[in-house]
Amino acid sequence: MVPPERVPSESQALAAAGVLAALAVAAALVPMRASIGPANVALVLALVVTGVAASGGRLPGAVAGVSAAVSFNFFFTRPYLSLRIAAMRDVVTVALLAVMGLAVGEVARRWNDSRTEAEVAGTGLARVVRVANLAAAGAPAPEVLEHVQREIGEELHLLDVVLLPTDPDGARPLLDHAGVVDVQDRHYAPGGFTLPREGVDLAVTYRGRSFGRLVLVPAEPVGITRAQYRCVVALAEQLGAVLATSPAS
Repeated sequence: MVPPERVPSESQALAAAGVLAALAVAAALVPMRASIGPANVALVLALVVTGVAASGGRLPGAVAGVSAAVSFNFFFTRPYLSLRIAAMRDVVTVALLAVMGLAVGEVARRWNDSRTEAEVAGTGLARVVRVANLAAAGAPAPEVLEHVQREIGEELHLLDVVLLPTDPDGARPLLDHAGVVDVQDRHYAPGGFTLPREGVDLAVTYRGRSFGRLVLVPAEPVGITRAQYRCVVALAEQLGAVLATSPAS
């Protein structure tokens, strides 16, 4: 699962820190206002905003940008200690400071999301490889089933994973082999759509032969990515191949 950009408390704390950082830096530069010039002050504040946005993401970056813009306006544009702006160039500077935090924060958020998606995909691939190695070593079907149930349960944060000997009967939504849940009423959580409360059925087949269905029972609403669904489908397909070659099948 792709986590949220930040949990609310952390995001709010970073936003508050961004406000204080921009305000503190601006206030510290006031005694040097005549010597360093407003352009250099704007560059310093831009560095502060960039740092907050890069570490915190969209919300802290936007808040820091607004704080830097207001601080620059209040301390470094004429008339001083006022929110009025006399020169058009200062209007542009204030606007750029405000927008920059949001822009850099959005870029940082997308980069973090991409990195997290790659990590999730890598974890899923490792699960598939573990089960494949177990099957290649000739492990009996019950042992492979146990590992598949555990890997699927951990991947989707499930309460239970049960193999039933019957085909899906429509009592629960179906997770098809393209990694899509057949349900109209979908609920989004950070990272993806959640499993239906009643769980889903995943058919276990091999070369057209059915070996029943895995019933996936969710523990709590957790966002699940398409990569995670595909990982689970791959694990079910491996289980089908093992059951097809099992002496008891």
